[in-house]
Amino acid sequence: MSDRESPLPRVLVIDDETAILKMLEMALTRKGYQVDTAVNGEQGIEKLRNGDYGLVITDMRMNRMSGDEVLQEVRLIKGDRVPVIAMSGTPWLMDDARFDAVLAKPYMLKDLFDLVGKFIPPESVQIQ
Repeated sequence: MSDRESPLPRVLVIDDETAILKMLEMALTRKGYQVDTAVNGEQGIEKLRNGDYGLVITDMRMNRMSGDEVLQEVRLIKGDRVPVIAMSGTPWLMDDARFDAVLAKPYMLKDLFDLVGKFIPPESVQIQ
């Protein structure tokens, strides 16, 4: 398999705040991940149905579809094969056991990279 054909680890980021989506896409892309974004849960689930992802990162509080509902749909579509990280400004209100991990807002990018690296090991990432 050539370098062009080798797939980069794909991450799906779901958040209804465009600025956060752009920042996460830029940061994760610079670390070598292939990043797809969705501005709401419905769009994210549609992308998940049509794509192959190694990780989903979702905000908890969004209009129309919450992070909890995103998690339920991910589990229905992909089972436990795709880990889900929740981003929350109120992590103490969450039952961490439902998600594979919880990232408390605000967070440092290093914390994000460390957490993502637990699910998609750095050695599988191609630095661009």
